[in-house]
Amino acid sequence: MILAAFLIGMTLCGITLALIRAEDTFDKFGSAAAMFSAWCAFGMLLMAGVYGLGLVLPAIAGGIVLALRSTDTFGQRLAALASYKLPLGVGALVCSVLAWIGVLNLMEEIPYG
Repeated sequence: MILAAFLIGMTLCGITLALIRAEDTFDKFGSAAAMFSAWCAFGMLLMAGVYGLGLVLPAIAGGIVLALRSTDTFGQRLAALASYKLPLGVGALVCSVLAWIGVLNLMEEIPYG
């Protein structure tokens, strides 16, 4: 559960952050809410990933997300998803909550966490 939520959440974070960087829009509130959700999810996923998965995979995934965010061409290729920035950011936030539920299950030694 932790691995799936981590990978899906990081993918959604990368897409959301790349779309925000590549697009100029008049929807400032939607962009700000999507950016807030994506950055919160990114931090929470890194913390949950380090506790649940070790150090290597979260470091690689975080580096990929930050590298994709810094390139404009990746976001421009996904320009068709620009209107879905906020749902993608909220989806990343939901995945980070799911990853933390799995981490808390590990902390409490509940099986199948």
